[in-house]
Amino acid sequence: MPIKFLIVFLSALKLLIACDSQTISIEEQAQAASCQPNQLCQYNNQVKIWLAEQKTTPETPFEIYLSLPSGYTVQSAKLEGVTMYMGFIPVLFEARDGLLVAHTMVGICSERNMTWKLVLELNNQQGHAEHVLYYFDVTY
Repeated sequence: MPIKFLIVFLSALKLLIACDSQTISIEEQAQAASCQPNQLCQYNNQVKIWLAEQKTTPETPFEIYLSLPSGYTVQSAKLEGVTMYMGFIPVLFEARDGLLVAHTMVGICSERNMTWKLVLELNNQQGHAEHVLYYFDVTY
């Protein structure tokens, strides 16, 4: 019996040691930019994202604009609730006038002010994946 307790204790100790707090969150690492929600955001890799309208409301269509540097492609895109879990909404970008434009909409929830994020997985010129997060607020 004491051996079982020792194994459990050592396992718990290992987990506590392995789980160290990060100085920067995973989301902040992926974003690599300092942007305000609903504003034009230019990332270190020259990716630019912005909304057609600075004020967005739930259950109302809106557009997201994306400007990519040469050689970049969108692998996947989705919207996720930050304030409250709402699942995810796939986002499809279409080329228009040298930009990529997505027509999308988010659902309404019990929160009057809800923060959402666009999660982009991009392929760069070398074919490596890069993740970009764009935050925006929806209010009703």
